Amino acid sequence: MYGVLDIGTTKIKIFVYDKELSLRYRETVDNVTSPDGTQDPGRIAASIKHFLNVAREQGVRKFGVATYRASVVAWDRGGRPLTPVYTWLFGRVDDLYGRRFAALQHLPKLGILFRKYSPLFKFLRAYRDGGLGGCLKAGTCFLWTLDGFVAYLLARRYVSDATNATLSGFIHPKSFKPVPLVMELFGVELPLPEVVDNYGDFGNVEGMELRAIIADQQAAAVAEGATNRGVVKVTLGTGLFVDMPTVQYAERRGLVPLVLYRVGRDTRYGLEAYLPAAGHFIDGLVSLGLATYEELGGLDPGGEYVYVLPAPAGLQYPPATWVRGALMGLRLHTRREELLSSVVATLSFYVRYVIEAGGYRAERIRVDGGGSRLGSFLRCLASVVDAPVERPEDYEGTARGVLSLLAYGDGLTELGRPLGRFAQIRGESLYCKRNYETWLGKMKSLKNLKPFFQAA
Repeated sequence: MYGVLDIGTTKIKIFVYDKELSLRYRETVDNVTSPDGTQDPGRIAASIKHFLNVAREQGVRKFGVATYRASVVAWDRGGRPLTPVYTWLFGRVDDLYGRRFAALQHLPKLGILFRKYSPLFKFLRAYRDGGLGGCLKAGTCFLWTLDGFVAYLLARRYVSDATNATLSGFIHPKSFKPVPLVMELFGVELPLPEVVDNYGDFGNVEGMELRAIIADQQAAAVAEGATNRGVVKVTLGTGLFVDMPTVQYAERRGLVPLVLYRVGRDTRYGLEAYLPAAGHFIDGLVSLGLATYEELGGLDPGGEYVYVLPAPAGLQYPPATWVRGALMGLRLHTRREELLSSVVATLSFYVRYVIEAGGYRAERIRVDGGGSRLGSFLRCLASVVDAPVERPEDYEGTARGVLSLLAYGDGLTELGRPLGRFAQIRGESLYCKRNYETWLGKMKSLKNLKPFFQAA
């Protein structure tokens, strides 16, 4: 039996698969995020302990772990947390982000590391608020991304997998070596972990072999075959993520260079843009009683378009951390269905925008995550892109990606081959087609709204 532990921003899950790679068991617990974007690492540790017991009872022999990314926590040598987890949604860094870093974001090569959403400022927040200078220097504590904490809890090794380590800001994704300029500018003495492959022998955990560690979005890319050029992976979960494989290392202004996986001498790369908390925006509409998930999924978008910014945690691409979720252009006669149509359409518009802005030629787009069940979103997306849009039968792309790594290790599959079956989604929405250019024009004038949001 194979086990997959998926530590997501909103849920923590365990999946158990047999040797035929069929799902035999799954269980889910909530992962609570505080209003400031932090989480309790003790709660995460307790969930891991519980799911290890579950995995052992289910007969799991080998297992792997996926974690959400770019989120920072400190812990001591006993594995006890010293700070909260500063998740990728955490944004209280204004007091750390002075003119020096604001200027550095315009550097042609490393500028993306110094934008306000960068995990580097979460490191700095944890370092200062936790008073970690002394213990880091003495070697009695650790400060790293969540994957390092999880690996330490499981195997008592200070390691970070290639996909997570290269999103920390301290490790370059091409060379896998430290970026000296970062250490100098931040003035932080930070012992770096050993960077490990996404598949390997990471230790025996309660009689089970830990064989895979990978970041959640990259795991989903592995599952969808989006490690090969032309296959774009889109995930709508807590956020909306667009991953475009380049195979070789590449940079595009504003896009995040990704290691999709590293196994032995085989390293695959890609580029990413994401809309933080887009899924939270939809959840908010539901919690306010403005919609139900069933209604959103079955919607046939129509009526007049309302300009929507589904960005309660700001925009990563284009870079606009000051943006907040907004609905603009409401009229006296605006109907609820028009508002919901605009939300669904905007998500699909963002995907097309990222692909075009990155100059990427998409031959196929595969959409996973819980939001992939919103048929209206997929139909609208299929209406505005020039590539087939597909949805997997099993929307749990992250779990399937970890399973793919485990199966690869046993010679049951090949890396780069998608795992699962996919259905093509067709769409001929005139509403979505005609409103894309309207949305794009408003996005180009986004900076004009900066005083409005900053004054809010």
